[in-house]
Amino acid sequence: MTSVRVLTYNVLGGKAKVALRSVVRAINADVMVANESPQMPLLWRWQCPSLARQWDLQHVAGGRNAGRNMICAQHHIGVADTSVQRIKQSALHPIRGVVAAQLQADSHRFGVVGCHLGLDPDARESQVEQVLRAADLLQGPVVVAGDLNEPPKGPSWEAFRAAGFADHGDAEDFTFPAEHPTKRIDALLVRGDVRVSRHRIPGIQPELLRLASDHLPVVATLTWP
Repeated sequence: MTSVRVLTYNVLGGKAKVALRSVVRAINADVMVANESPQMPLLWRWQCPSLARQWDLQHVAGGRNAGRNMICAQHHIGVADTSVQRIKQSALHPIRGVVAAQLQADSHRFGVVGCHLGLDPDARESQVEQVLRAADLLQGPVVVAGDLNEPPKGPSWEAFRAAGFADHGDAEDFTFPAEHPTKRIDALLVRGDVRVSRHRIPGIQPELLRLASDHLPVVATLTWP
């Protein structure tokens, strides 16, 4: 039996390095999608891999070139292919994008797509379409992970469900803000022939989670027979 733990986490620029390192290492995911990774021009190319190393992970793809979405993974996870895209929008808005990776655990191929949808509800519709196009290029089960900036009853979640992606989380797993969570806006959505279990917010000391980021992490386990 092969199992892969996938984590999605808005890391708020990775600024709280010590607390963030403790949280990510404690979760010990096989694959991590990080939203709001470092964005300083040129410096991000060093800072993103540096963060991954602090988390005991390899930098697979992404960073500023993917709208600050980044995929990291443990070294036993195979990487067959990656892609990054920027989403076109006004310079007045935060940069957005999509990162995708074709991965492998043992003999099982699977894909991961990381995204951080915008604050403008009208813009999110076209952004979801771009995420789905990236997902459709991947083989095996596919995970769409990231900050969707709306609750599960929102149109973006519905668009992912219509495309075959299932939400395995609980309605009360609020992820934002970390200090007093009242909204569930961070998602791990899965499509394909794989079992999904232990979809949850990790049981880590609340004070540490509040120090690490303004979002809570979400982790799920994919299992192949």
